[in-house]
Amino acid sequence: MKKKKSVYTVKSLRYGVTNGFTTMMTMVTTTYWAIFLTSAVGVETAIMATILTFSSIVDMISIPICGIVLQKGRLKGGKFRPWLIIGGVLAALFRWLSFTDLGLTASGRAIWFAGTYILGYVFFNLAYSAFMGILPLMAKTPDERVSYSACRVMCNSAGKFLFSLTSVGLIAFFGRNSESTGYSMFALLLSVMAFLGFFQLFFAAKEYDVITSLEDKSGKVKDQYDASIWEMIKYTISKPFLLYLLGASCKGTIYFIITGLAAYYYTYVTGSKLMLTTFLSLSTFLMIFGSFITPFISRLAKGSRNMYILGMAVYGLCLGSAYFFGKTAISFTVVMCLGYIGYSFSHASESALYSNIVDYTKWKTGKDLKPFMMTLFSLVPKIGTTIGSAVLGFGLVAVGFQKSNVTPYAVNGIRLLMSGIPAVLSVVCIIALLLFPLTDKKVIEMQADMVKK
Repeated sequence: MKKKKSVYTVKSLRYGVTNGFTTMMTMVTTTYWAIFLTSAVGVETAIMATILTFSSIVDMISIPICGIVLQKGRLKGGKFRPWLIIGGVLAALFRWLSFTDLGLTASGRAIWFAGTYILGYVFFNLAYSAFMGILPLMAKTPDERVSYSACRVMCNSAGKFLFSLTSVGLIAFFGRNSESTGYSMFALLLSVMAFLGFFQLFFAAKEYDVITSLEDKSGKVKDQYDASIWEMIKYTISKPFLLYLLGASCKGTIYFIITGLAAYYYTYVTGSKLMLTTFLSLSTFLMIFGSFITPFISRLAKGSRNMYILGMAVYGLCLGSAYFFGKTAISFTVVMCLGYIGYSFSHASESALYSNIVDYTKWKTGKDLKPFMMTLFSLVPKIGTTIGSAVLGFGLVAVGFQKSNVTPYAVNGIRLLMSGIPAVLSVVCIIALLLFPLTDKKVIEMQADMVKK
């Protein structure tokens, strides 16, 4: 009798733990870097805002560049593993330095913090691109990919939860004598943890990250990842990729809108700020739970594509219910939080779904573009953040929100922005994924066909 494989393995957990550690390092930046500059160091708000804006642009541009570096780079030890160490060390170093005040003059201080902040993100993108690129190597089958993807999201959510519980206390502990030192030491601790996450994955992935040399018709020996920059761009753009991009961008936009508007909703719509803490804590817990059960339900749903659709259907239904029936703080919070179980189904199967697109590209074109294409996976949440920030900002303007005079029209507008518009976006996402052609059956057929070739 054939022994049934475990849904979760030591390797899949080691893959997920890496993301749990790295997400805490990125959270210290998104949560505390702005207030560190303005309050602890004394950088002017305008300068801080300029650095953040410029850095976000560089951050997005660096992602495809990192993909090209991974695709074209030839280092000993594999295609991805060396970059875990190189990018991991430098990302940890510059993330810590971006929270370190050297006591420079005004202009020197601006250059120092801008430089270290940007380099921290660039090298993190390099290491994280390698982290994503290893996924389809370690997880070959569609079921394995869902398990690895679920581990990644589960540990990511756990990391965020742990960060929210400990960050304030640890910064205060380290900063007993100096507020600036408190932030710096906390950033150092999380940076070291992030590097250790990359470091242990370097060894866990050793047997999987093997480069195969191929001989072309002219007799020239090339590795399996050989491709020109034009081929990377040309072959990446396909029907599955574009449909995924549409659907995932809608999902990312929904998440950013809700996260950004939560404080507004509980302050001005329900008038219950205490329920905001309940919403944030309960939604995070349910995301961890939803991520954990995703691989089990995925087998019943017949794959990552169907799981993604199921998740967005549950999420969209809860969003719509919250808009029409969530009239009180409690009812709204309960329905919205239940929706995060559906969100986690989609989120936990997303990287598995995207890995299938990479296989499709190789099957269709004969080019193995894993390094470049898996790097682009990191662009989707940034697209969602960009669109979501525009919807949030201009949406508040459109409903006439003013802190000094919050009208009933503005209150209804915030309700629409918080749950009504996200419900509509979830429908767009579902339609895109219904048109997405890569079922698990199709992926298995493609993989078998590539083995024959």
